[in-house]
Amino acid sequence: MKDSTSLPTCQFPSLPILNFLRDLLAVVLLWVLVVVFYWRIALAGRVLAGGDVFTYFYPYWAEATRATQAGRLPLWNPYLFMGAPFLANSQVGVFYPLNWPLWFALPAHQSVHLAIVLHLCLAALNGYLWGRTSLWLGQVGAGTVGVVFALGGYLGAQVEHINQLQVLAWLPLALVLYDKVLGPRSEVRGLGSEARGPGSEVRGPGSGVAFVGLVVVVGLMLLAGHTQTAFISLVGLAAYGLGPVLWEGVRRWGGRFRDKSGLVRQGAFRGQDHLPPAAGWWRQLARGGAILSGAAGLGVAMAAVQLVPTWELTRLSVRAGGLPFNERLSFSLSPLYLARALLPGFAEPVPPEHIEHVAYIGISALVLAAVAIRNLRSPHSTLPALRSSFFLLILGLFFSLGLYNPLYVLLARFVPGFAHFRVPARWLAFYAVGVAALAGAGADHLWHGRLRVRWRKIGMFAFLGICLGLGAWGAFGGQVGQATLIGWAVAVVVAMGLLFVARRAPRLGVVGLLALLVVELFAAGSALPHARATAPQAFTSQRPAIAHLLAASLPSRGGAGARFLSMSDITFDPGDMPEIEIIYGPQLSADALYDYVVATKHKEVLSPNLPLVFGLPAMDGFGGGILPLARYVTLQQVFLPKDKVSIDGRLREHLTAIPDGRWLSLFNVRHVISDKLHDAWLDGVFYDLQFGAQLARGEVAAVAHVPRFEATALGLVSYLRGGAALPDGTVVGHVNVGFSDGLTRTFELRAGQHTAEGGQMEGDDHVTRLRWREPATAATVVVQATLPEGELVVRGVSLIDERTGGFQSLVLSDRGDFCLAHSGDVKIYENLDVLPRAFVVHKAVVVADDEMALARMSDAAFDPAAEVVLVGSGPEGALLFQYEEGGAGQGLARVAHYAPERVVVEVDAESPGYLVLTDAWYPGWEATVDGEVVEIQRADILFRAVAVDAGSQRIVFTFCPVSLRAGAAISLAGLIGLVIVAAWVLTLSKAGRGVIMGTVVGNVGDNS
Repeated sequence: MKDSTSLPTCQFPSLPILNFLRDLLAVVLLWVLVVVFYWRIALAGRVLAGGDVFTYFYPYWAEATRATQAGRLPLWNPYLFMGAPFLANSQVGVFYPLNWPLWFALPAHQSVHLAIVLHLCLAALNGYLWGRTSLWLGQVGAGTVGVVFALGGYLGAQVEHINQLQVLAWLPLALVLYDKVLGPRSEVRGLGSEARGPGSEVRGPGSGVAFVGLVVVVGLMLLAGHTQTAFISLVGLAAYGLGPVLWEGVRRWGGRFRDKSGLVRQGAFRGQDHLPPAAGWWRQLARGGAILSGAAGLGVAMAAVQLVPTWELTRLSVRAGGLPFNERLSFSLSPLYLARALLPGFAEPVPPEHIEHVAYIGISALVLAAVAIRNLRSPHSTLPALRSSFFLLILGLFFSLGLYNPLYVLLARFVPGFAHFRVPARWLAFYAVGVAALAGAGADHLWHGRLRVRWRKIGMFAFLGICLGLGAWGAFGGQVGQATLIGWAVAVVVAMGLLFVARRAPRLGVVGLLALLVVELFAAGSALPHARATAPQAFTSQRPAIAHLLAASLPSRGGAGARFLSMSDITFDPGDMPEIEIIYGPQLSADALYDYVVATKHKEVLSPNLPLVFGLPAMDGFGGGILPLARYVTLQQVFLPKDKVSIDGRLREHLTAIPDGRWLSLFNVRHVISDKLHDAWLDGVFYDLQFGAQLARGEVAAVAHVPRFEATALGLVSYLRGGAALPDGTVVGHVNVGFSDGLTRTFELRAGQHTAEGGQMEGDDHVTRLRWREPATAATVVVQATLPEGELVVRGVSLIDERTGGFQSLVLSDRGDFCLAHSGDVKIYENLDVLPRAFVVHKAVVVADDEMALARMSDAAFDPAAEVVLVGSGPEGALLFQYEEGGAGQGLARVAHYAPERVVVEVDAESPGYLVLTDAWYPGWEATVDGEVVEIQRADILFRAVAVDAGSQRIVFTFCPVSLRAGAAISLAGLIGLVIVAAWVLTLSKAGRGVIMGTVVGNVGDNS
């Protein structure tokens, strides 16, 4: 065993071509491991049917694929939230160049899968390059960096968030390029430039090329679309570059800097041995800050074509001014869960609420990292780079605590960036990068036999890990299962044994540790959602509800299809469940089959962003980022209490009853999807209980559509609310049944006989049958309340043919006119009074702000079909166009052409009025009336309105946002500036050679 303070003996350097082939082989092996780990989506063609990838990214990529293949830039999304920006929603990554060929060539789900695998391969490659160039590791150590970073738990858990993965894949390369711009970072006391390897002192043109590369990488990070992860990565780059420098300054100014053997010499930090200590430190800090500022500024300029529209959207979104404070701290990493987060779990699926807390790297990798930490002061350690990595590791764990970290609480309350994002656990990205570097350094040290294994120190780390694991297990009452505990114990024992082997046979011990690492990561990966990938039909097949809505919208193709609202839960069982089990049961695991069934139900109810897949316009959607628009959230208050409104836009989880028909009509909702979970079979008859009516004295409710059905009785499910004091026999209502022959029969409803006090709990209803002598076909059914106090609540009615036991359920509603259009696993109702997407009104009221508009619209007298509320234009409370003669003026509007970014409406009005288009108002929409530009006013809080005169007119709405043009101009200027810098650099470097791989081949040959 070599002494830890001696230099390696002089050896003939390896040929560059041999080093290149070794590096190439190492990279190929890394890529093979990625494909093996993700074989389900890489080779087997399965789909990820759970989490955000299914309900968010598949749908958005489906629309991006349609637009790309049609040669259209997708600016606007007409399918969710009653209209919202598409391109400005940065999470889609419209301008991220690596997405374009995928969207052009492949279906959406295959594009997502290939992007995942490609970026994991990119993460492995960049991790390897970082290990070879910045950390000065050989192939084994650099390969360990790539394995731990790309196949560790953090990136594995983020597979469902493709845009986060795309950002993080570039982070190691950003660190490499920063180091290349800055220059040598590895000089330690007692070692000159010869210890760093030949070529390490090269500066000048190479640094310029690296700076250009760093700008490009920063731009790609920003274009990938996950703003929070890009922010975290840029903070990480600054922490990596400046953190140790600042710490060194603190030590110097504090008088605690020591000049002893094995420590960084004063003034020699990162190669500044020719400067006085203070001058070298300040120059290093200023130079690093200038590099980071310049790269970030030019990178932002490059990405401005995306960032400027996103900034505009942010100002109008739910995140304007920051998230609610409790949201900023959501998904913080509890210290009690720390061991479960950092250690691999075996055969135990990660609960969805903890998927953001996953950052395991394997017991063997922790042991290797402990070896590196123990030997940070070794002459063979790449001390500055490893110190930077260790600093990232600590900072990531510190920030990820979020709510449990008082400093982070202050940052989240007052500091921009921290105040605009949630999930503090995402700062574990720093930990993932830092611990990968340390694990690689540990493997490299062991491989070259450069240090002795100090059992007391290594044993301390292993004992600490076991204690943390047992503590987490006890704190969570057995949340860590027996299989995981056994796996931890076995991994610790095997890792300690391999360390013992490494004392005598270093390379054999390292090979064993790396094999154990791969086994650990593969086993732990089986507990992540991507291991449950299921049959592709979970995404590609079409369900009956979707087919019905598509068929209903066929007449409107080319025009504006009416919207739908889904209120269905997904706790029902699909009607074809036996067929699903027969077809897919033998092919899939139990977990994958379960995910297939859940995906099937999501498609049946089109939740929450799946309408994008099929081009069906929905009333709501799921934002999860900077959508929905803040005014969309405000508008929900017309039918939801303010404390029940969801900022992410989803209505299905919050609506307990179908909204009033006037709101559905205004929002152009023609179809409502509902489940059958609360319907009832009573006395062998099915009653549809979705609507119903709550009637006080004198109020009436009618069945809007009575299907042709010969019956002998009418079944009624009802109860009284507030009528307990009524004597039995009191007439509480009348039921009028009109028949096809023109006759009408009136039935009395009496308390205590046909209905009674109830409704305290589900099923607390009363059922009665109203019979007539001869079978007859009912044409109308009307219920009128006559009770002197309280309410008559009619929950459901059905026609019954008692001769055969047949029945026909009816839809009775006091919230509008609805009929049942489809009945399968779910029900689809049609709103018979829906307003068209565009209509004309002749009464307008102008108010000062959204609060006043909401109050005006919430008035029971407000009729959206006759009146429009304009916000922020004209004198407050002004009453504009109102047609006086004969009540309401006549006006017809027809949508002649409807496309995402262009809507054409033809209007024929008898008098002046307003054309109301119930698509979201947003900056960038322009309108012309017969070719003349007119102002688009904001109507009914969210929508668009244009003033029209009497007569026939053609109104054209087009979306061409100024923010996109401004962003494109800035990006073009940034690209021109970058080209100028690159040309200048290439002029200085006559050969124009590359930096990164050339450095790998030429600079670290002696480390291989």
